[in-house]
Amino acid sequence: MNYTRAQLKYRLFIGVGALMFTGALISTVFSTLQMFKWRLDDYTAMAGTINRPIKNFMYWLYENTRPLDWFWSNSPVPDFIRLNSSQHWKYLVIYLLIFVGAALFASGRALMRKVAAVEPHIEAQLSAPAQDGVPVMTRQQLEDSTLIGDVPSFFSQARLLYVLPLGIAVVFLGLLWTLRVL
Repeated sequence: MNYTRAQLKYRLFIGVGALMFTGALISTVFSTLQMFKWRLDDYTAMAGTINRPIKNFMYWLYENTRPLDWFWSNSPVPDFIRLNSSQHWKYLVIYLLIFVGAALFASGRALMRKVAAVEPHIEAQLSAPAQDGVPVMTRQQLEDSTLIGDVPSFFSQARLLYVLPLGIAVVFLGLLWTLRVL
């Protein structure tokens, strides 16, 4: 992959990764808060005590995030009792999109670092005096002919894509089990 294509690719990866991560994170947080609102009051006195500040926080958050009304009304509410409900599966997919977005962003940043390491080489070739018999190349020709080394693939980021989602899910389910929501 040449320099120009690598610049386009890292900008695309960073932009798409940031958008995907941000949207999925907002939706997951709102979904989780809605789940707490609907599920915790129905069980124990301890859950009701914990739920009161959560409801107050949710009310405050809802009133102060009016531009995010779309997320409040369209975020799926997970149901960890009935695992076959469509809302639960939508929640899990959106939860996993957080990590896909983070992995895309990290991949774009790695490629950006490689591109930044090649820039001094291109600048040095542009400022070098012309040698006898060697044609002088323009900036565009140099960028098109300069190759960028391979970066690790998107799927090789095992920590972000595989380990972290499972670890967070186990901790979250353990917390729900402790609060007797499950």
